[in-house]
Amino acid sequence: MTGGIGAVIRQLRQSRGLTLRQLAAQLDIHFSHLSKIENGRDQPGRAVLNRVAQVLQVDLDVLLGEAGRQERPFRVLGRIAAGVPMDAIENVETFDLTRVFDPQDHFLLRVQGDSMILDGINDGDLAIIRHAQTARNGQTVAAVVDDEQATLKRYRQEGDVVVLIPANERMQPMRYAAGRVRVCGVLTGLVRTLVR
Repeated sequence: MTGGIGAVIRQLRQSRGLTLRQLAAQLDIHFSHLSKIENGRDQPGRAVLNRVAQVLQVDLDVLLGEAGRQERPFRVLGRIAAGVPMDAIENVETFDLTRVFDPQDHFLLRVQGDSMILDGINDGDLAIIRHAQTARNGQTVAAVVDDEQATLKRYRQEGDVVVLIPANERMQPMRYAAGRVRVCGVLTGLVRTLVR
């Protein structure tokens, strides 16, 4: 993550669905001051940082550690066959996830469950979600139902009804009145760790 503590605060705020004004009110500071912090034009004092950590429910050490971490792109060492074996030739490239998925426009969600396995989305994967309030039919979305329950499903709107469709033959689509479903973002990528 780049941009210092302000960028970290902005990303955490956005991932929790808070507006600048909402977070500023919870921190008991003026929203323009929070805007300056998020844009790197002002540095928060220790008291503000403590309140940010408390309100956003993160440890202060984690908050500060995220801001201080240096970005290093991944190295892509070459290609590997998933079918017939091929010559092992090293061809080093670099791959910086933050250049592909802007942290200001995206957030991560840890997948829990197997409702999307036929789309290759497994329990434990990190879903890379682009902030969005609308979706096209067929897109996989992070959606909140009744402002309480969050789910990752394929999206389809049929008039005044939203259908959230699992990618698992053992599960049935869920139908809701459109007003009960809020789209939070659209799936744009996955990160999978095979060894846990």
